[in-house]
Amino acid sequence: MQSASDLISSLLWQKTNKFFYDEKQSPVIEQYVETVEDFSSQYGSEISVSYTAFNLRGPPSNFPDYGDYPQAFVMRTYGTWWDEAPSVQKDFMPQNSNNIPSQDFVEVSFKKAVYPTEVAVFETYNPGALVRIWALGPTSWSLLWEGEPKYAGDTPRIFSPKINSINFPTRILRLEFNHRLLPYYTELDAIVLKGREPTVQVEKCSIQSPYKKIKLVVEKGTLLNKVLASNLHEDILDASKVDKNGIARAGPPLGDFQRLPDETILSVMKYLDMQSLCRCAQVNRHFRRMASDAILYRSIDLRPYWHCVRSQVLLTLSMRCKFLQKLDLSWCGSHCMVQPCFVVDFLKSSGSELTHLRMNCCKFVDNAVLRTIADVCTNLQELSLRSVVTCSEWSCVSRLSSLRRLDLYRTHVTTSAAVAIVWANPRLRHLNLGSCKMISAMDEVAMALGANCPDLVSVDFWKSYSLTATGIRALGSCKELQELDVGWCLQAGGSGEWLSALPGGRIRKLFVGALRGVCDRDLRSLLPAPRLAQLDLLGVRAVTPDICSEILEECRELRLLDVSFCDQIPEAQVKEWRRQYPHVSIKRSFQSPNMNNAPNSLFHAPRLV
Repeated sequence: MQSASDLISSLLWQKTNKFFYDEKQSPVIEQYVETVEDFSSQYGSEISVSYTAFNLRGPPSNFPDYGDYPQAFVMRTYGTWWDEAPSVQKDFMPQNSNNIPSQDFVEVSFKKAVYPTEVAVFETYNPGALVRIWALGPTSWSLLWEGEPKYAGDTPRIFSPKINSINFPTRILRLEFNHRLLPYYTELDAIVLKGREPTVQVEKCSIQSPYKKIKLVVEKGTLLNKVLASNLHEDILDASKVDKNGIARAGPPLGDFQRLPDETILSVMKYLDMQSLCRCAQVNRHFRRMASDAILYRSIDLRPYWHCVRSQVLLTLSMRCKFLQKLDLSWCGSHCMVQPCFVVDFLKSSGSELTHLRMNCCKFVDNAVLRTIADVCTNLQELSLRSVVTCSEWSCVSRLSSLRRLDLYRTHVTTSAAVAIVWANPRLRHLNLGSCKMISAMDEVAMALGANCPDLVSVDFWKSYSLTATGIRALGSCKELQELDVGWCLQAGGSGEWLSALPGGRIRKLFVGALRGVCDRDLRSLLPAPRLAQLDLLGVRAVTPDICSEILEECRELRLLDVSFCDQIPEAQVKEWRRQYPHVSIKRSFQSPNMNNAPNSLFHAPRLV
């Protein structure tokens, strides 16, 4: 159900742009993806098209074949393994999470704006992770479909759920995913948008233009309440029943609850999610005062509301965030819904006490925002800017000196900036520099970690093609290291002798996928590894059943073992291991008959369970 404010705005926009359609006259057209606008993660690298979001463009490449193809879009995680790793990030407001949480998204656009009648998703491997489909409207996003994740088995499918009707044309969709039920990576081959074109279009305009053409006038003190309380497809209070501040003229009877001391009411309200707080603020003046108390806004997580958060929301929040410590704006700000200047002003007014800041996949993070973070948020212990590709002045982050966690996955941070940041933060415990293509000498970063960060617990160098054995050996000085991902760090794959330098007694997660030079002797030097829980050996072709049997026998806490494309390990042996060690999830690839023409390179090797 669309909110009253969105309905009015949509009608105004359609009238301004002279859009309409007649269902009997307007034919249904079918479109494939023209452009991939944004995404949260991908299995492929930044210098290749294999397994990347780019592959969603155009018609399907593999369907109806089932299997793992490099021409598909693959995200980085599956199951619950990443949630069980030492590097896991916990939510700031657990009560704020959606009933159906999501971990990843991809946003795509089509050539023509249409009134959607169907969205079809071609899933060619481990289908069932899709949980939401959104359509970009004139003033915000509208939900077309939502459903629980459900693993659909080892079969391809075209997933086309019944979608909600919307009264505006769109050409941009966003899909959200929850991977927790999947046994292995999911893959998408194509997306189809079917819909009816507007029959008359006197003035041609892009879908983004309404943000500039229409400006809703709402008092900033009540905008947060109205936006977050109503934009999740619910009507706001009837205008005749509220005063100019959006408060009910005659609030509902509250009985004895209103007689409770303020401290007691605040103790109850601290367990409410952001949407419920905003609803409370609309009950009456007393509840508005209580729901606006700064003590309730020490931790703010707006990621679940990314689809309706606008710049003005930050103005309202700034009046309540006197004691703000943790802030998550991840995924917010798409299509100029949040402007960088508003973020700068908010951080200057409310960010001085921040200890945790997450702005993953936020396009509003530019150099000005980055400089403000470095200058104002001097107490930061966690900074997460995953998939932020709109900045160049990463060296300013080295002005921070209290970081324990830094996540710069798929950013354009440079070698010199990364090294400077590491040297400025000796208490760093978690670092993610996966897929950072601008780091041309990752060994320098690794050596700085080994020399300056003795408490390092996890480091992710995924697809860092400049990392060599020299850099990994330097991490041996980090005696607290529990998690290391050097998957696809091909310059380090000539030999695995560096494994002997790692603190085997502490390691819980070790990913060495595609490092062909690692052999039994190297893995044996890591033992004993009594705490090892996750081991990824995908494509490590020299590994034999002997060392895997030793690991399964000695590592009693092992829960995940990936031996996909370990050529010397026969299928019969894997079946026997699964019988002997039912508590270990053993991944084993195979090649389906339909994939005989697939490339035989490890870069294009299927990864089937």
